[in-house]
Amino acid sequence: MKQTGRVIFQAKDLSKILLADNQIVLGQVSGKFRNTHQTFRAFPIVGDLVQGSTHDIDHFIIEDVLPRHSFLQRKVAGQRQDEQGIAANIDTVFITTSANEEFNLARLERLTTLVWDSGATPVFVLTKTDLRSENEIAAYIQSMNQHFIGLSVITSNHCQDPCATFMPYLKAGKIVTFIGSSGVGKSTLINQLVKSANQSTKEIREHDARGKHTTTNRELFVLPNGSMIIDTPGMREIGLGTVSTTAVEQHFQEILDLARACRFNDCQHKSEPNCAVKEALLDGSLDQDLFKRYRKMEKEIAYLKRKERFDKLLKH
Repeated sequence: MKQTGRVIFQAKDLSKILLADNQIVLGQVSGKFRNTHQTFRAFPIVGDLVQGSTHDIDHFIIEDVLPRHSFLQRKVAGQRQDEQGIAANIDTVFITTSANEEFNLARLERLTTLVWDSGATPVFVLTKTDLRSENEIAAYIQSMNQHFIGLSVITSNHCQDPCATFMPYLKAGKIVTFIGSSGVGKSTLINQLVKSANQSTKEIREHDARGKHTTTNRELFVLPNGSMIIDTPGMREIGLGTVSTTAVEQHFQEILDLARACRFNDCQHKSEPNCAVKEALLDGSLDQDLFKRYRKMEKEIAYLKRKERFDKLLKH
């Protein structure tokens, strides 16, 4: 008889499945599944609901991955353009950054793009706020509010009890995850939220105020109220080669709207006359830094458009 379980741990080919009776078993895809599915995206990752059967008491043979309502992914590191799944069926993604030299708006833009593309909702978490003055923290928050209109910002420090702050997002049956650079405090927060979790964290290094952190696998923790938290490794490189152009362009909608008012449809916003984008830059209505970051991402956006056209032709 088929059973349904949740993937709660993943490291290479090893997975652990939480069954409906709270039994945890080792999971492995069946030979038929492996031969039938070719793409990495088709294989189970943390957060997935899977169907299969128990074998030898504590082994679970995965035969199907049930439909997902979200899929968080990124491009693999290096020159390859294929995807790397991070987690599935997430409702809220806490984009975590620290109030120090690690804070970077361009990086946050890329992380936000990954989250919107996944189908989940992004929420910013600013950590290590106890290391900064109130005025400095206010400046960080103002910067995020200006560049990410409508998105929530949560502040957190190591002395704070996070339960009151995060519990509104931790509803029964809902899955959340924390993403960001290594050492920004993701696992420290999870340690506080999940008392039974023994995630490995270390002290902040004095010379750069970054924490050392040894999370290398993806793991899901179930809270007493039935909500779930996924811990993921830190991200060093944030490639956008697997997301949709719609997700990438969403953050730069202001620039795209202005471009429609340019004299030429293919305006490059450089030396062309009657360029609405250049005019907005000159009168200050368009943020110079935002436009500079858009320029840096133009090649990736062009690549994604070519990729989508090619994929569309293959389907036809």
